[in-house]
Amino acid sequence: MIAAQDLDTGDELGLYETPECCDISMDEAFVNGQLSFQCVVCDTYVNVDGSRTVTEVSLA
Repeated sequence: MIAAQDLDTGDELGLYETPECCDISMDEAFVNGQLSFQCVVCDTYVNVDGSRTVTEVSLA
């Protein structure tokens, strides 16, 4: 797993790679038609495009 704080825009996630935050895996969700990984503990999220390239990282 890769920590959300270690990701930057343009990084690529592997097909089975899920970011983690607050020592747990982030939940996968679709927000406005875009894949997003969201922390269930804090407000951190990581958005990716169809090729799983990171488009936005927001750390709480």
